[in-house]
Amino acid sequence: MNAVKTFIQAAHRVGYRSEAVISDYAFADVLAENNTTRTVPLVAFTRTPPSYRSAALAVVEAQGRQAVDLVNEYRALGAPLLFVIEKDDVTVWQVRSDAPPRAIEKVLLADVGSLFERNQAQWHPDAIHRAKSIGTPSGGYQLDFVDLGLLPAIEGEIHTKLDRLLIETLNLAREAPSGNKIDPRTMFRVVFRLLAAKVLQDRRHPFSDSWDPHDLATVLAGIERYYSLGQIVGQGSVDLAQVFDKAWQHLLAGISFSNISADDLAFVYENTFVTPETRKLFGTHSTPRQVAEYVVQRLELHRHDPADLHIYEPFAGAGVFLVSALRHLRDLLPVEWSDQERHEFLIKHISGDEIDPFACEVATLSLILADYPNHNGWHIKEADLFGEGVLAQRVGSNNVIVCNPPFEAFTQSDKDRYPLAKQTHSKAIAALSVALDAKPVALGFVLPQSFILERQFAEQRRRLEGLYGTVEILKLPDGIFGASDVESSAVIARDLREPSNEVITLRSAEVAERDRLSFLKSGQTTVTRELTRSVAENRAGELWIPPLTNVWRYLDTYPSLGSKLGPRWGIRWNYDQNVAASDSQLPTHRLGYLNARRFQQYTGTQPVWLDFEVKNLREGFDQDWTKPKLIMNATRLRRGAWPLGAVVDLQGLLYSQQFFGLWPKVAVTESDLLALAAILNGPVANAYLAINSPKDRFRSSVVARIPIPQSLPQKLGELTSQYLSALRDQAAPRNNSELMWLLAELDAAVVEAYDLPLRLERQLLSFFKASERPVAHEWKHWDTLYPVPGLSLAERVSGRFNASDDWVGKVFRPLPDAEIAFFRDHVA
Repeated sequence: MNAVKTFIQAAHRVGYRSEAVISDYAFADVLAENNTTRTVPLVAFTRTPPSYRSAALAVVEAQGRQAVDLVNEYRALGAPLLFVIEKDDVTVWQVRSDAPPRAIEKVLLADVGSLFERNQAQWHPDAIHRAKSIGTPSGGYQLDFVDLGLLPAIEGEIHTKLDRLLIETLNLAREAPSGNKIDPRTMFRVVFRLLAAKVLQDRRHPFSDSWDPHDLATVLAGIERYYSLGQIVGQGSVDLAQVFDKAWQHLLAGISFSNISADDLAFVYENTFVTPETRKLFGTHSTPRQVAEYVVQRLELHRHDPADLHIYEPFAGAGVFLVSALRHLRDLLPVEWSDQERHEFLIKHISGDEIDPFACEVATLSLILADYPNHNGWHIKEADLFGEGVLAQRVGSNNVIVCNPPFEAFTQSDKDRYPLAKQTHSKAIAALSVALDAKPVALGFVLPQSFILERQFAEQRRRLEGLYGTVEILKLPDGIFGASDVESSAVIARDLREPSNEVITLRSAEVAERDRLSFLKSGQTTVTRELTRSVAENRAGELWIPPLTNVWRYLDTYPSLGSKLGPRWGIRWNYDQNVAASDSQLPTHRLGYLNARRFQQYTGTQPVWLDFEVKNLREGFDQDWTKPKLIMNATRLRRGAWPLGAVVDLQGLLYSQQFFGLWPKVAVTESDLLALAAILNGPVANAYLAINSPKDRFRSSVVARIPIPQSLPQKLGELTSQYLSALRDQAAPRNNSELMWLLAELDAAVVEAYDLPLRLERQLLSFFKASERPVAHEWKHWDTLYPVPGLSLAERVSGRFNASDDWVGKVFRPLPDAEIAFFRDHVA
């Protein structure tokens, strides 16, 4: 018996089906620059159809080559274990994503049977499939020989190269004679047929023998027969085979689809082809693949019996959630099922609706691609979901709801047509509310970022808190949705709670702007926070765990800014604010701040003359403008960690609605106002507003809740006065480094006044790394100015500890030898 047959028998004995063990398997090496197609003598897959996601074990012969080099060449196969045969020996290697392969065990070829028998539990197809699954939750099932970084690495390269190949294919079609006559719908339909044909051909499906690959007309006709699609009509005299022939030949010569997961094709097909222009033309919308993958993964469908799950996507758009759900649910089905059995199960348990007929077609074709090699049968229906009772009926007949609803407000015509539109202004709120009425076992919604904190979603947050035992919110950065600039988030809820269970687990995840591309490629978030708490009888719907939560908990008993200063909005005019200012003094005008565009901490901006004639004022004229106060911006100065700037006003300046006036509620001295200005311009207040405010305006109630120190050290007022004097004395403050050091000293005094534990102070200061500060001079992070670890900022600024000096040795003196001997003899 030859060596390969020995492995075939061993694989069958540990549970691999005969059709999942393939000899002479060809695959594209997507991790190589030239996309070489390699052939491996034997591969065992956990599931069929085969792909890098299901590759488990592979066998190669060394033939005199170095085993390490050989294993590296087969990384793109996706198998976590590679068996290298060298004469009468077999070495088992772990394939790793970003580290050299690791030899696990070496045995004689004659002992391969007993080797598999010893490792049957770990090498069983179900065990490796669960361990490889990207959807495996943290802390879940894991095998130490499975490198979880390998699949994302392969997947990222596949998506990049598929996207490039598809763009090139489309361009060749558009540049062909009469290519400019092909409308987008026809283009979309033909490209689907080309992709489906290449899949069948590269995977050597028997049906691909029914066409001539050099005659595109027979290829198109063959795919239409296979999927019962019907002939493409409406192009008049345009010969589709002629227009797309070069595109087809280019696609054929491109990266092999033999080892590519079908859902990867579906994701790239939708993402590459459905451009912002076609989305606008057809009214389709889409969800980035990694957002859908993240949401479906976090629903933890593996905790349910698949037979009990009915997954539904309203407002399905291009069906990205459905494709993700298909993959995750298919992974839960028994390994012994055939492809046809899985298909028949999935089409009964996955469905969606969409009002746009072309979007329904896009979603259906994507599911067909993702479900290779099965035929159609998917249920994506055309439906006006806001029609009376429609959404409630469809949601109610399913128990897992995944959705990216429209974010727009209902129009007046919508309000006349739909009863739902009379209950709320927001389509997203309406959709979420109907879903919550149905109490699904799991729910995943993409929502505007205002869901996290804004009052308009308060009722839905309270209902989620009341229904579910686990609620997660994912905060996404700008630009995550290529066709939309709306800031987005996702809410994931699962574990319907029994009435007796009053405990909820919250999880908050964020993707920072710097990690946007990384998330879109690998699905990795920047940070996650988790806590478990009891559910209050009067539910507040506080589901978001903000950054620096431990800092805010520590400061929870501290006084708030509102105990000393009352925030009030500024002036509103009866006409456009932009014309309320004058460059010169007028009898009816007074100096003040019109807008916050160039407002800076401590110094504000240049005041202008504002109209103060009572008949022209709508709000704000009834304040005693002669009293000392602080003025701060009411709209963010920056998108990052430094959104706030405040100035002391002793001149009676006016300010518009783009500002808050902070008016003393108790007697305060000028020194107190200077100290409070330093606190507002400091790290705690800026972090608090950056975290607890939406992207546009600050709420007066949140401003009033800013924690302030238990007392105002006199030093704060003195340092603020010193810093302001230095600012006034500098002709060119922007380039003056002295100001930077003075501000650092002032910040240190502010942080010291809060008396935070060192651990919390370190967390607070780290929040401001890589952030731009709105001050009149250069600013550098404190860790850059004072790179001394293990000390508070005040200690670092004091100068008592030199970064290059052995201050630890000076402070912590070693024990004398006699004392060391005593402890050794009497204490040990």
